[in-house]
This record gives sequence, structure tokens and C-alpha cells, in this order.
Amino acid sequence: MSSTKFTIDYWASSLHGEEVGIRQREVLMSQSRQFTQDMDLFGEMAKEKDKFGVIGYRKSIWDEDELKSGGHSIFNRRLVIKAFKQSEAGNISWWGSIEEMVGKSIAKSFGTGEPLPVFAIILDVDKLIHTVEKVYRGKLRTDTYALSIYNEESGTVDAYKIIGERVSLGADYKIFNAEKNKQVVTFDSKIANVGGKCNINIKEPALAENDVFIRTLVLFASTLKFQSDIEKRITNTLSEMEKGKLKIKPDYEELGLMRNPRYLKTTIA
Repeated sequence: MSSTKFTIDYWASSLHGEEVGIRQREVLMSQSRQFTQDMDLFGEMAKEKDKFGVIGYRKSIWDEDELKSGGHSIFNRRLVIKAFKQSEAGNISWWGSIEEMVGKSIAKSFGTGEPLPVFAIILDVDKLIHTVEKVYRGKLRTDTYALSIYNEESGTVDAYKIIGERVSLGADYKIFNAEKNKQVVTFDSKIANVGGKCNINIKEPALAENDVFIRTLVLFASTLKFQSDIEKRITNTLSEMEKGKLKIKPDYEELGLMRNPRYLKTTIA
């Protein structure tokens, strides 16, 4: 069976032609409100070798030097990655974001004794927020993530598990759906600190046409470059918290993803 391939190409340097110069940054910011002042592009997205967009992360809340210069603790690091679709003319539009949920990651990791990051996925084509989170399957098991996506057409929840390969030179995964425990996607990646690439091969034709599923996988794949740093920070954060030396304060954007939609404010006493 043929597969549909999406690729994330991580640039060897963030100083890339897509973002060189203050003027270019201003142009990109004018095209999308999601392209913030602190956005640092680090790669591009392609479908069957045809480039269709770029990805970046928010430096001010992730890079340690940026946090220190702003007077913030390095324990306040939070990964926020955004993807932008790009037209032939070079104009961008927001395609989706994946944001680390620090509070939930810390609580889940404390409960198991293993660093287990949790991410929220926000898309411009979906009213719902989807989650992908690392799960604990025992000391001798490979990395595993759980993903759930609500299918509006069928009114059902599609559940997937993302399982790391036992022997791999990169961050390679196989993805199975809960229906018949069938393998539907493979990740083949070679990721280094100074570059790399991740190929996403979707084997099911229906999933290759599922826009929400595709965006979710591409955004998850874009975090693989940062996973080691995230897990180290979670471990160090828990160590400081257990010593009574640290309290975590979520930023307002993370709190926004946690808000209760049924809570109504009122001025009536």
C-alpha cells in the first residue's frame, strides 16, 4: 500500500532566509497575529517534497538566555511551537500551534516518577483543543504517547498510541489506532541539535485526507527536537519542588487553555 509523506526539515541554523532582518519580521507579523515578536523560525514543512509552510517557536518563554534577560526563572520555560502555511508569494497564515501544559506535565510526572510532558494542540480549522501526552508503560518500555481526536463528522473519539522504536538512530515511532490496534503511520526521523529531518508516512488513505489528523501529527513531530530538554526541565523542576524551593506559576496563556467554559462571571452579588 502506498503512503502519503509529510516532512519536517529542521534547519541547521535559525538564522535562515525566511526570517533575516527586522523588516521581514515586521512583514510576517503583519500577515498573522500568531507570528509574535519573539517567534524564531527553525524549519519548514512539505508534502511529498512540496514545501507548504514554516514552523517556529517562541524564544522569550523557552530560551534560557531570553528568560534570564527578562528577569524570569529558567524553571518558567514553556515550549510553544506555531506552524504557518505559506503561499507561493511568501505570505503566511497561521496553521496551528502545539503548547506545553507545564502544570499538567508536572503533576503527571510527580505521580509516576518519570518525566511525562503534556501538550495542547490548537488548530485554525477546529473548535476543540486536542491533547497528546506521554504515558508511563514501565521502566523497560519505549517512549509512548497517547493522542485523542474528536471526529465531528462521526461524533466519535479517535484514539491513537504513538510508540517509539526499540532500536533507532533517531526519534522513530509507529502510530496505531484503537480500532483493531492497526498501525496507520510511521515516523522516520534523524534529529540533531543543529538540524535534521522527520518523515511522517501515513498509510491509511482516509487519514491522509484528514486535515485535523495531519496537522496534529506534524505539530507533534515538531516537538521531537525539544523533547530531551523538556524532560530534563521537568525532572529538575520536580527536584526543586520536592526540596520546597520552588512553586510553579502558569503563564496567562496556559491558564487560558485550562479555563472552565461553564464558569460565568457576574457582577450580581
